[in-house]
Amino acid sequence: MTIATDLQLGWIGLGNMGSAMASNLQNYLHAQGQLPLRFWNRTASKGEVVTSLGGIQCDSIADVVRDSTIIFLSTSNDEALEIIIGEIIATGNLTDKIIVDTTTVHPDTSKAVSAKLVRENAFLVSGPVFGSAPMAAERKILMVAAGARCTIHRISPYIKGVIARDMLEVADEPQKASLLKIIGNFVVSGLTEIIGEAHVFAEKSELGTEVVEKLLEAQFGPLPTMISKRLTQGVYMPPKGTSPWSNLDLALKDADHALECAVAVGTRLPVGEVVLENLKRAKVFSQEQDRQLDSAASYGIIRCDAGLDFDNESVKKRDA
Repeated sequence: MTIATDLQLGWIGLGNMGSAMASNLQNYLHAQGQLPLRFWNRTASKGEVVTSLGGIQCDSIADVVRDSTIIFLSTSNDEALEIIIGEIIATGNLTDKIIVDTTTVHPDTSKAVSAKLVRENAFLVSGPVFGSAPMAAERKILMVAAGARCTIHRISPYIKGVIARDMLEVADEPQKASLLKIIGNFVVSGLTEIIGEAHVFAEKSELGTEVVEKLLEAQFGPLPTMISKRLTQGVYMPPKGTSPWSNLDLALKDADHALECAVAVGTRLPVGEVVLENLKRAKVFSQEQDRQLDSAASYGIIRCDAGLDFDNESVKKRDA
C-alpha cells in the first residue's frame, strides 16, 4: 500500500497506553520520512517522551485537529471521550477527518459520538485495544476496529506492526468494536477470577502456586499464563506510589459496562457479577491503604476470603 508522505497524523491523550502507542507511531513516521506526529495532552510534561522522538507538542486540541487528517484518541472513560469529542467538534471544518478512538467505552457512547461526527462530515473508527501498557510499548497489543471500510483502509498502515501486532476488523458500525472489546474484557476478568481462585486453592492445599502456573503454561496457553504471572509476581498490587499496568478504576468501568450491555439484550453474566463485587471490595481496600491497585486486584480479595493476606509472598518480598 502506498503511504502519503504529506499526510498529517495527530494524537490526543498520553496516559500509560496512549504514551506507548504514540511513541511507537512517531518512531514509525520518522523511519518512513513522514510528517512528525502532532499531539496534545492535558498534562504537558507527559509529552516529553514523544517530543524527544521528534513529535510536535501542541498547545491545544484545536491545534492538533486543525492540521491533522487522522487523529488518534486515548483517554480514560466515556465522560472524558465525550468532552474531547465536544472540543474537536468546536474547532469546526472537520470534513473528511478520521477520528480513531482507542478507548474502551460503552457501545452507546461510540454510537452517539459517531453520529455527532457524521453530522460534521467526519468519521469515527472505534479501535479499542487489548493488552497492557508494557505490551503496548512492545507493539504486542491487538486493536479491534469498526467503522466505514474506507476509513479502516486509510488507518491500517499505522496499526499492524506499528502500534499493534494486528488489527481485527469487526463491522461498519463503530459501536460493534466497543461491544467486542467489552466482551473480551469480560473474558479476561473471568479468567482472572478463576485463575486467582485456583492459585488460592493450591496455596491453601500446600500444593503451591508455581506448579499451577506451569500447568497453565503447558496446557492452556499464553493468555492464562500471562494472567497468572500478574498475580504470582505481584503486579496486581504495585508498589505504593507507582502506577499499575491497568488501573483498577478501568476494570470497574468495564465490568459495569459488560453487565449493563448484557441486561440490555436480555441475559446475565453471573461470573461478571462476582468479578464486579470483588473489584468493588478491592477499591475499598485501595482507598483504605491509599495506594493504586491493578485491574487484577480482585486476586487480593479472593485471598482475603480464604484467610490469606491481600498481599502474597512476591509482594511482601518486593516491598520489604
